[in-house]
Amino acid sequence: MPATTVQSGPALVIRGNRRETAAPVRPCAARLRVLLVEDNPVDAMRVRQLLARAQTASFEIESVACLAVAAERLAASPCDLVLLDLDLPDSIGLDSYSTLSATIGSTPIVILCRPMDEAVGIEAVGLGAQDYVFKQAISADGLARVIRCAIERHRVVSSLRGLSLTDELTGLFNRRGFTTVAQGHLRLASRTGQQFVLVFVDVDGLKKINDDRGHHEGDLVLARTAEVLQATFRQSDLVARYGGDEFAILAVDTSGDGGAAIRRRLQANVEQINARHPSGPRLSLSIGVIGFDGRLEEPLGGLLARADQVLYADKRSRGGRGPGLGPDGSR
Repeated sequence: MPATTVQSGPALVIRGNRRETAAPVRPCAARLRVLLVEDNPVDAMRVRQLLARAQTASFEIESVACLAVAAERLAASPCDLVLLDLDLPDSIGLDSYSTLSATIGSTPIVILCRPMDEAVGIEAVGLGAQDYVFKQAISADGLARVIRCAIERHRVVSSLRGLSLTDELTGLFNRRGFTTVAQGHLRLASRTGQQFVLVFVDVDGLKKINDDRGHHEGDLVLARTAEVLQATFRQSDLVARYGGDEFAILAVDTSGDGGAAIRRRLQANVEQINARHPSGPRLSLSIGVIGFDGRLEEPLGGLLARADQVLYADKRSRGGRGPGLGPDGSR
């Protein structure tokens, strides 16, 4: 369905016996783009009519009737907020929120529900939704206010979360960020049955670099490791500095080779960055890769432990010496 733009108009004010048109409340500088996910055409029309009458903001509304189409629409073009009915033809209840949230990540969601379903709305907020509203019991300006507050609250929380979930040196997720986002990916994988690889990477000899050449050089090695990992993995993969000289990556295994292609790309990128910095300390990495089926619902902690064991088995096999990835790709 094409987007519908709804914009507030002037308010009518009665003073004594005179009827005057008052200046409208100043709207937001730009129209707010809202995706309405609602399969009931009567409810969808009512929401559009409410937002058309709002005096505090103007909106561009696009309406879809099922979760799958909503996910495709959001992947193609972002919006400012999603109004989500939980009971849809292809998804029911909290699964609707959990699935869409895991898919779109950074877009705030407000739940549409009936008064009898308030407990479900509260539970959705507990899972991360910005708010919930009753379909039949909200005014035009009330709904507009909920949307504007949800967008601003999400912006502030995202900003604070970025400070606490991001590694300052590399710009990657930190350990907390990795754990937080990976849990959402694994919940989605339990339903979709995707194949994943979990990769643990360790920078060889970082302590010696710090001791012999100073922490500034050690920081450069860590930054170059982050550069290598970002070049190796897709933008959709989860890459993090897990702590100290360790990095963790959660990636969809599109090749089905259990990470063999990842090893080859990583080896090539390590060689390239060493060639670009011949006078600096040579980057050497140990790597542990495990593949797993999302449907098995293995806890993240167990997966990390297995990847860590593979990594240190590799390091011990080389006597703790680099390079972890040789020029011929051998281990």
